[in-house]
Amino acid sequence: MAESTEVTRVIKAPARRIYEAWLDPEEHALMTGAATSGGEDGNYTAWDGYIEGRTVKAEPYARIVQTWRTNEFPDGAPDSRLTIELTEVAGGTEVKLVHTNIPDGQADDYVAGWKDYYFDPMEKYFASPREKLKEGVEAMEDAAEKAGEAIEDAVEKAGLALERTAKNVGKALQNAKKEARKQAVKAVKQGKKVQKSVAAQAKSFGKTVRGLVKRKKPATPKKAAKAAPKKKSAPVKKKAAPKKKSKR
Repeated sequence: MAESTEVTRVIKAPARRIYEAWLDPEEHALMTGAATSGGEDGNYTAWDGYIEGRTVKAEPYARIVQTWRTNEFPDGAPDSRLTIELTEVAGGTEVKLVHTNIPDGQADDYVAGWKDYYFDPMEKYFASPREKLKEGVEAMEDAAEKAGEAIEDAVEKAGLALERTAKNVGKALQNAKKEARKQAVKAVKQGKKVQKSVAAQAKSFGKTVRGLVKRKKPATPKKAAKAAPKKKSAPVKKKAAPKKKSKR
């Protein structure tokens, strides 16, 4: 009868780092201290070929499902199934190994094996200066990437805002042109009305003037006959000067 078991430990590392190390053959070897191999088809070996299987499912940074067997499985025994569940908690990541379909009588040995040959080496590996440095570099890269994304997003938003502003300005200009056109047409119409009014007034005034010019002049009284020349008064006879008496 097949057996199953479950072991859990909190490892001081981000879930992403544990997920990547478990699936990468080179880093899996560094993490456990034993040779590991893997291929694109999902097949793998671990612990110098003692373990072999195939990765069935991989949900980034959360869950890995693999077939799993050792060279101690009885001939003809089916593969067991291993599920690695990763949950970030305070201080690190909870790693839960759910191991099912284990050949009868072997479960307790594998429980001890998970603790001695995986959890203990994993704690040392992720606490090493090399890993801490790597985590620091990756944290800086993540921060730079996020900053880049934030800048890109800000630039994109600014571009969209400028585009909207340009459209609004364009609409405003079009509206202004339309309004100016309306006002110009209105002014022309008003000007024509004024012109017609002035022309009508001028025409009326012209008629009045012409009427006044054509009207007959009033008859002027005949000049009085030339006045008869005034009669000359009779000349007054000058008195003769008195004769001078002779002295004789």
